[in-house]
Amino acid sequence: MFNLAIYGAEPVRPRPVPLNVTISPGLRSQILALLDNSEPLGAYYGGSHTRRFEAAFAAAHGEDTYGVATNSGTSALHVALVAAGVGPGDEVIVQTMCFVSAASVIVQVGAIPVICDVEPHSLTMDVERAETLITKRTKAILPVHYWGYPANMPALRTLCDRYGLALIEDSCQAPLAPVGGRTTGMFGDLSAYAFCDRKHIRSGEGGMVICRNPDTAERLRSLVNFGKGPGWDDYEELGYSYRMVELSALICLEGLSKLGAEQQARQEAAAVYRAALADTPLQPVPEPEWGRSIYFKLPVILPAEHADRRPFMVEAISAENVSCRIPHRPLYEIPWLAKFLTDCDRFSGEAECPITADVFPRMIEVETGPYLPMHEAVASARAVQKVWQAIEGGAGGIDA
Repeated sequence: MFNLAIYGAEPVRPRPVPLNVTISPGLRSQILALLDNSEPLGAYYGGSHTRRFEAAFAAAHGEDTYGVATNSGTSALHVALVAAGVGPGDEVIVQTMCFVSAASVIVQVGAIPVICDVEPHSLTMDVERAETLITKRTKAILPVHYWGYPANMPALRTLCDRYGLALIEDSCQAPLAPVGGRTTGMFGDLSAYAFCDRKHIRSGEGGMVICRNPDTAERLRSLVNFGKGPGWDDYEELGYSYRMVELSALICLEGLSKLGAEQQARQEAAAVYRAALADTPLQPVPEPEWGRSIYFKLPVILPAEHADRRPFMVEAISAENVSCRIPHRPLYEIPWLAKFLTDCDRFSGEAECPITADVFPRMIEVETGPYLPMHEAVASARAVQKVWQAIEGGAGGIDA
């Protein structure tokens, strides 16, 4: 009855698009040289390739910018908070729709995540709502450029300056996304990045923090290296084993050189989806008026009357060998975090986050990369289109 792979029909593509990093012959030679020579694969204060990557990545964000590489995006967020002076008893405002690391690192430093709803258009942090959440204990605001959609950074910068707060950008899903005439990473006091699978730059795992103060950069370098000072046995403060290894840095350097093409490919893939779904009630989340998304993924909202078909839609699109998932749950739905915030008398749930409560139960997210050639983007969009047409015809219902 329905021409869907989940029912045994041929999928739109024979296998999923691979996620492995594609490396050039030149990079392959550099990796072999690294493995063959006597240099260590990692260095306590950053090896030569790591330092080159730090300098190149920082330079992409403008003059007087410093980069410190880490072993993950979560590590980058953690040390960014420490360097900003966030500690026990402080509050950090973070949006409800994000990856859990944005909240877990706040708890990790002894502070309290204060959950802020998203604005209804681009589903980025609601700046006006964030202002109402500021108290005498607020130390920082941590906007997350979720799915590659940049938050309203000009407004958040103004807000933080007005209240004397640190502004820490979670740019893990949106490196150098256009916003406010500049890019992500250019507004915050610190900005964190991730280079794991599916990211715009990927090396298996890795991260980066950028800042504009050389003293902050040196402290970050110490924090990611056990809190060490200049001497071998100098331990100046509590630190961590968060260093990036040389192999990751080499792969990231090539990824940085391809970042512009990766961003464009993802934007083109999103445009293909939008065109394919234009005559359906499915709603790809629009880009914000203050910037452009670079589409880590494309979030799509189902009509309310079909919210119950969301699990089937994800399963059916996935069966077509197109990556499709339900987004990460809102922060208030994470059990351990909800209990922690309730114990702190700072829990905010559906009542305080009505936009999230409305849209999340009917959201899916679909692949836009890593680098999807146009014919693959067309196939991905066709899968979503075909599954939706089947759902309108009754597929996935109780009686189907």
